[in-house]
Amino acid sequence: MTDPLNSKDFIESRALGLRVWGDRSGSTREVGRAYNEGTKGANGGPPHIHLLQEERFIVHTGMLRVRRGHERLRVGTGEEVRIPPRTVHTFKTEAPSTWTVEFRPQLRVWDFFCALFALPVNRRGYPRIGDLARLLRAFPDEFLYFPIIPVSVQRALAVPLSKLGPRPRAKPASSAP
Repeated sequence: MTDPLNSKDFIESRALGLRVWGDRSGSTREVGRAYNEGTKGANGGPPHIHLLQEERFIVHTGMLRVRRGHERLRVGTGEEVRIPPRTVHTFKTEAPSTWTVEFRPQLRVWDFFCALFALPVNRRGYPRIGDLARLLRAFPDEFLYFPIIPVSVQRALAVPLSKLGPRPRAKPASSAP
């Protein structure tokens, strides 16, 4: 993996306490990799599932507390944990930590997280429901689905909810000389 700290190709969520670098050199069509830095208390948001993707955390420094299904795991330096598709999971750091995350298959996971981290958030760090609904419709295979609501219901609700709130403005076309 290239040294991500020397790259400006990162996304950040202050609400989650995360900074993420896409690892283009270590990613393939089968595996999408990203290098992550998290402050103490950084987290993966509410418990969620990925429909089609396996997720794997490989811890370089620090400690992650990972919820995988009904298990509660502590994953430390040099350890890793695999999360199968459709398995409820999330994580939280116990200390400042670094880790690699892998998604199999890659799909459009980097584009999804770039779009997710770019959403405006309220004071509590939550995106607007209309923005999330539009994101679900744009990335149905990569989206982070809530585990207690059937996916078909979430997808159906996304249609009317996507009409809520302001939509991102289209950038004006540049005038070429």
